[in-house]
Order: sequence, then structure tokens, then C-alpha cells
Amino acid sequence: MVTINEVLPANPARKGQVSANTALYKATAAILVAQFVVFMVTFGVLGNTINWPASLQDPASKVLPLIKEQSGAVALGYFCYMLSALLLIPASLMLRRLLSQRDTTLVTIMATFGVIAGVLKIFGIARWLVLMPSLADTYLDPTASAATRDTVVVVYNAFNKYAGGIGESFGVMLFSGLWTLLVAIALIRSRQLPKWPGYFGLVAAMALLIGFLSLFGVSLGPVLIISGIIWQLWLVTLAVVLFRQHN
Repeated sequence: MVTINEVLPANPARKGQVSANTALYKATAAILVAQFVVFMVTFGVLGNTINWPASLQDPASKVLPLIKEQSGAVALGYFCYMLSALLLIPASLMLRRLLSQRDTTLVTIMATFGVIAGVLKIFGIARWLVLMPSLADTYLDPTASAATRDTVVVVYNAFNKYAGGIGESFGVMLFSGLWTLLVAIALIRSRQLPKWPGYFGLVAAMALLIGFLSLFGVSLGPVLIISGIIWQLWLVTLAVVLFRQHN
């Protein structure tokens, strides 16, 4: 029996659209995986050299000598961390395209939050590449006076509070949490993708947003580290789902 698909010619426009969608799914998945891999390099390098991220709470007298001693590793680790933050921007824009079949306002706000999160993260991370090495040099200069070292400590604490608050509290926690929340909602409402990554995303979003409470002096202990692990696992899980969607 001859089927209608054998009689009628294939629609080139339809085939081109399917091919473009497949490429977009795979490209988005690749960026999410790249973000995960680069972040794991960050975690491995900085964790082994300066006990990151626990060292973020350490005093200048402990951190600055480590920055000086491990200058190459610190530069590599924080450059990778900055790259992982940068990759969140194209990932947000590409997910907007993938999820824009419905709720265009929702996905537009979602993408905006993702871009803001990436920019704020980069701002917070940049201090470790630009400012902190010079502070370490000044602090450990044998000719530096006690007053100079005290000044370095004041600058270190003040800038950590300022840039750290912007990068970690607003970038890593608030805006990444809001972005994740809206991605999760869009996934749950999507007709093209399975819903379970959306529910996983809700958990990841809540973990990040709870971490934002640390800005108000709430002691959260290991919650900050755990929320980051959950978020990274969600991203790589989403990447696998996107890659398999049009395979």
C-alpha cells in the first residue's frame, strides 16, 4: 500500500524547522554542560588551594597569604568561575527561545533575570582577579607598616561585603533563584518537554532563594553550599533532557 507520505513530497520548510529546533536544543544543552564542567574546575582548583568556598568567611590575615602563595591557581580558578557565570547569559537567552511557545511574557522576564544574575555574578567574582592580588601583595610586602596592613584589611573587608553581597547574595542567590523558578514554571507548562525537570527546578530555586536570607544575618550553615550543589545538578540534568529531546 502506498502511503500519503510517499505520494506527497516532504515539506522542506517543516524539515528545516525541525533541524533548527534540534540544533537549538543541543546547543543549549552544550552550554549548560559547559557551565557545569567549568564550575567543577573552579570547585576543584579553588577548593584544593584556598579551601573555597569556606574560605570566603575567613579573615584577610588567612586568605591574603594564600592568594599570594597560590596566585596562579587562584587566577585560574576564579577565571573559570567568571566563565561559568558568563555562560549563564547565553543559556538564559537560548532557553527563552526554547520555551517561548507559550507565556512569552514569563520567558522574557525569565531571560532578563538570568542575564542580570550572570552580570552580578561576574561583578562579584572580578574582585578576586583584579583587586585581591594587589591587596595580597601590599599586605605581605616586608616594608609595609602596621598601619598599611590595617588599611588593607579594612579595604578587603569592605569590598568583600560590597562586591560579595552583590555577587553572591543578589547574583548567586536572588536573581539565579528567580531565574530558576521561572524556568521551572515554564518547563512545567511546556508541551514539548517533560515536566519533572521543572519540579526539580522548583526545589533548586527554593534552595537558592532561602540562601538569600544570609544577607539579613540569618545563619544558614551548610545551606549555601548545598543549594549550589542542587542548582548545578539541576542544570546538568536539564542539559541531558534537552539533548535527548530531539535525538
